[in-house]
Amino acid sequence: MASEKKNVEVFVGLFLLIGFLVIGAMVITIGRVGQSLHKFYLVNVEFPNAGGLVKGSDVLLAGARIGHVAEPPRLTGKSYTVTVQLNIRNDVKIPRKSTFIVGSSGLLGDRYVDVIPEENFDPNDVRNPGETITGTRATGLDDLTLKGGVVMDQLSAELEAIKKMTASINEQLLAEKNLKNLEATFENLRVLTNNFTESSKKLDAVLDSAQGAVDSAKGTIKTADGAASDLRNAIADFRKVAVGATKTIDSAKAFLDSGQSLLKQAREGNGALGTLISDRETAENLKALIINLRRSGVLFYKNRPLSQPEPGSRRQP
Repeated sequence: MASEKKNVEVFVGLFLLIGFLVIGAMVITIGRVGQSLHKFYLVNVEFPNAGGLVKGSDVLLAGARIGHVAEPPRLTGKSYTVTVQLNIRNDVKIPRKSTFIVGSSGLLGDRYVDVIPEENFDPNDVRNPGETITGTRATGLDDLTLKGGVVMDQLSAELEAIKKMTASINEQLLAEKNLKNLEATFENLRVLTNNFTESSKKLDAVLDSAQGAVDSAKGTIKTADGAASDLRNAIADFRKVAVGATKTIDSAKAFLDSGQSLLKQAREGNGALGTLISDRETAENLKALIINLRRSGVLFYKNRPLSQPEPGSRRQP
């Protein structure tokens, strides 16, 4: 009984295995048949790195499958680039202004060729079958890993250099001689601080003396201001006296000028004084007039010679 049950299980397992194999074969066959239903034209694309591309990888345009990789990548001469042959459906025309990029479905996904037309492409200017096109590669996880390895190597080298520099600084800075110099520096700094404190105290006394000098100077300035005010008043009085003296001098000068003019006229015989001095007869007549006025007065005036005595007077013996 047990052996019969075991045989049944074996047969069931074999049936399932055969069924899965048949289903897989059908999927592969139907896929190939589907591809064989389309006609393709061949284009060659040169990539600097086509790692991850295999025969049968998809060729996408705007996310739609338009072909597949016909052959695995192969090296191109001595340029260290690879050439990938692509089968493109005949009903799809690729604009000449298009970029071929090796892309990836996620960080760990399969590689494919992505065709990206430019925005201002001409739909009539298309690629011809058999042309060779230069493509690029998008950054993937392997590229990031490679760059990360380079960066880590550089970082390790920098850390090692920093470690050596730190050790050298510790050896030089913490040497016994440097420690003694550092202690001496701190001691000098302490002495300098004490001296600065003492100087500050002396400076306070100097500032107090300076304040007293400033106050004294202020008093002196006030006294000088009062003296200057008195001096201004004295100068004002002196100006008044000078103005009066100037007027007096001008009057005296005018009087002297008048006297000089009279003397000049007298010397030249002009005017009354000149006539009296130069004309003897006129002088005698004036003298007789004055004597007669004294003798007789104005009411009883008589013209007498100077030699005739006054009436009623006696002649002296």
